[in-house]
Amino acid sequence: MIYSLSLIFGIFCISIILNNFLSNDNFIISPAFLCILIAIIYTNLFSLPKNNQVVLNFVINKILRVGIALIGIGLSFDQLLQYGLNSLMLILFNIILVFIILILIGKAFNLSKKLLVLISMGTAICGVTAVIATATIIKSDKNETGYAVGVVTLFGLFAVLCYPYLANYLFNDNNVQAGIFLGTSIHDTAQVSAAGLIYKETFSANETLNSSMTIKLLRNSFLIIMIPILAYYFNDSKSKNIKSSLKRFFPLFVLGFITLSIIRTLGDFYFIETIFYERWSNLVLMLKQISKYLILLSMVALGLQIKFSNFKQLGLKPLLIGFIAALSVGVSSFIFLNFNI
Repeated sequence: MIYSLSLIFGIFCISIILNNFLSNDNFIISPAFLCILIAIIYTNLFSLPKNNQVVLNFVINKILRVGIALIGIGLSFDQLLQYGLNSLMLILFNIILVFIILILIGKAFNLSKKLLVLISMGTAICGVTAVIATATIIKSDKNETGYAVGVVTLFGLFAVLCYPYLANYLFNDNNVQAGIFLGTSIHDTAQVSAAGLIYKETFSANETLNSSMTIKLLRNSFLIIMIPILAYYFNDSKSKNIKSSLKRFFPLFVLGFITLSIIRTLGDFYFIETIFYERWSNLVLMLKQISKYLILLSMVALGLQIKFSNFKQLGLKPLLIGFIAALSVGVSSFIFLNFNI
């Protein structure tokens, strides 16, 4: 455990140092990008202790959620509502689109309906969390669940490393649209936070991180709707399974994110013309910096989980299905943002 924590902190420090050393006025490389890249290289070159996964899960499931919740202090409640309302229809459309496309193509490929549902949920809702939550409801076997997790992880990783730069190119420095694109087209919450932070650090756009995480957490909330629907469709009459799945996998840090956004709004309102405003502003800046560092540590843990050898067993058809699903949400998000916002 000490080795794993030291490794995470060591890669985190190396990434910060390299960021300061390599970045200049003409070239900026994000520490989040470096955290993921160095961690992936390390874990594929060297073996890690058997108890390493316990530490990685703790960092990703606990530390990351605190970091994401703290992002809420960086935006007002008005911004939160604005980002959410602008993207609600796009989120709904993407969910429907992914399910329709994968079901139609899945029939042609003669793939398991449960596997298609798992990949659809992972792509359209909230990545690996949605896959695991759905698997407990539809009672998929271990191979189906493993394939879905692998597909979502693989294409999510590609999106993390490429989409921040693609978004900047596609949306001509419109940072809010870039954030909405990242929030609607990347699979997992951890992946979106990484991509948002990469964009923020590379292009000096704090609003991109804020908007991407707002949209992603709104997507996550659709788990509450989709789990009961799938339970009914797959004839799971045990409501206890539905409740336990929602309780276990619904991201409660969403409430922390919203609460901190409300606190930021109230704080700005009450302190704006008082002697305490400077202290309030410094507190906000400190919490935003803590959020950044917690997310960076989580990005190291995320990268250390990526073993390329695990993707060899997926097979061509699930990979193709995952690619089509990822491409569908990316293209639909781009079209929607260019013609509707």
